[in-house]
Amino acid sequence: MIIINLYNNTIKLLKKYEATLIKVILVCILISAGSMVFRNLGHSKIHFWDEAFHAIVARNLTKHPLKFTLYDQPWLKYDYKGWGENHIWLHKPPVAMWEICISHFIFGINAFALRFPSAISLVLTAWLTYRIASDLIDKRAGLIAAFFQAFNPFLFESVHGYRFSDHIDIALLLWVQVSCWFLLRAIRTGKNRNYILSGIAMGIAYLSKSYLALITLGIAMVIWVVEFSKRKWYYWKHAPAEEKSEIQESNHKTSYIPTTFIRLKDLGVLFVSGILTVAPWVTYCLIFHTKEYIWEHKRVIDHLNTNVENWAAAWDRPLFEYMPLFYPFFYAVIFAFVLCLIVVLIRKWRLPELFLLAWAIGVIVPHTLAETKTPSATMIAVPPLLICLAFVMSKAWEKRDWLYTSIWGSSMLSLVIITYIATKYKGRYSFRNILPIEAIKGFAPFVARHIWIVEQLIGFAIIFAAVLLIYEILHRRKWHRWTLTGLRTIALILTVFYAGNYVNTAYKVTSKNVQIPLYVKSGERIQRELPDNACFFTDDERTGAHFDLMYYADRSTYQINNVHRSTPRNYISQAKEARSAGAIPYLYSVKQTEYNYPIIIDEEIDIGNGKKQRYRIYEIVE
Repeated sequence: MIIINLYNNTIKLLKKYEATLIKVILVCILISAGSMVFRNLGHSKIHFWDEAFHAIVARNLTKHPLKFTLYDQPWLKYDYKGWGENHIWLHKPPVAMWEICISHFIFGINAFALRFPSAISLVLTAWLTYRIASDLIDKRAGLIAAFFQAFNPFLFESVHGYRFSDHIDIALLLWVQVSCWFLLRAIRTGKNRNYILSGIAMGIAYLSKSYLALITLGIAMVIWVVEFSKRKWYYWKHAPAEEKSEIQESNHKTSYIPTTFIRLKDLGVLFVSGILTVAPWVTYCLIFHTKEYIWEHKRVIDHLNTNVENWAAAWDRPLFEYMPLFYPFFYAVIFAFVLCLIVVLIRKWRLPELFLLAWAIGVIVPHTLAETKTPSATMIAVPPLLICLAFVMSKAWEKRDWLYTSIWGSSMLSLVIITYIATKYKGRYSFRNILPIEAIKGFAPFVARHIWIVEQLIGFAIIFAAVLLIYEILHRRKWHRWTLTGLRTIALILTVFYAGNYVNTAYKVTSKNVQIPLYVKSGERIQRELPDNACFFTDDERTGAHFDLMYYADRSTYQINNVHRSTPRNYISQAKEARSAGAIPYLYSVKQTEYNYPIIIDEEIDIGNGKKQRYRIYEIVE
């Protein structure tokens, strides 16, 4: 009796302070994630490819905020179509690099300033995920989704520059979420102001990474089409026969869908607001950098039907190779949840499922159909998919909700069982032994390569069917409540275990701490002692080494050779070209090779662990 009273009193106390408790948990999640992502944020290695380019362009913006340049002083001839050694650099839109530029103004030119906007944006995106999930489902789902986004290992790697993405993709993610949040508020309230704000945020997202930002408009259009169809069907079913012809042209509202109604005018407001936000930048580029802008815009469109930069791949690569990187441990679980929510949507057509699935599928399907497929292009599908994960988990804790409990429990059991069998028996007892792997390779090579996803989905289907059967049997004997409680408990324990591994994976990202003191310290000396018109050629063959020097020294730098070059650069003849263009050519050497040029600087740099690295700078004279 005492235990029961204590339990009841605890429940009442929690309900009384529920709002405060939720805020405390959310703040703890955001502070913990922020503290973790800031760990070793300023590691000095500038990562090739993406981060290096954006770092240099953002640095150059501190000198001229409206002129986007890669090689600020292009001493050698260049092709404006080659974004790797271009002068005017419009390969990416401006917003993300402006944000980095502002950070450079505040913190100086260093790697911490380079990544600071990404770290702040990660925390903000987690908060936005909480708000969106809370508005669509409930605050419990909001907290779950915010947790999984706040500690997402792939996002951590993007913030720290280790992935084929950096602040460009993080900025896109942030502004897409802002746009979707205002769209949801607009749908709920019907206020024109929210549609305008959603359109402005969509425009800023476009100015972060182009057409991927249009997902907000896509979501709105899907909701409008679905609700318009439902409304017409409703009128047609319930109206008298003589009125049906008139009703087909009618656009009256009824109480059938008041909270999810989007008018055609609202779509126009959303779209026009986005266009007006983007227009100034597009106009500026067309006036001052016409050929560069048109070429880069063409290359964006080419992603749909052309193999851009050798990123072409089979249709299944995003779903079965790229996206599992975003959701370690839980990818097959999320896959199963989404399939189940699609079935729920078809049966009930409610706003939460419609909004989330329109968002997620609207990102994934176009990328699947496009010829060029890049790893980070589906990053803006992270929030809706994590909210789908939280959706099922939260609904499973509602009283007597056997369906979502069965989905959650079955998926987690499948994850554990399939993983254990694969590890313990090295594939001897697995579904891949009965699946036609060779036939699958013909039309879905990445499905065949990552067949574990299919195995877990098959395991989920079998366990789910078994759970439903057991529930039906026990339901007749009125034992089903104990079954649901046990299944929820098992699912919760397994989820907490894998969530711990999930957070630990994110923590390991921040443990890398890659430093390049050679370029940091030599760059500072170069800025002090060598002229502004210095042009460097470097014999360091590590990929991207020239960009490390270029960022820290603020001097145009060309790499003589690396694994991506078919032949070494003829730096002797190009040094003459640079000199004729008004530069003073130098050779930055990290090798033991002796060059027959006058040495300007010969220094050893302490690179840690009791080691020193020598570099020499020669002036290349004729």
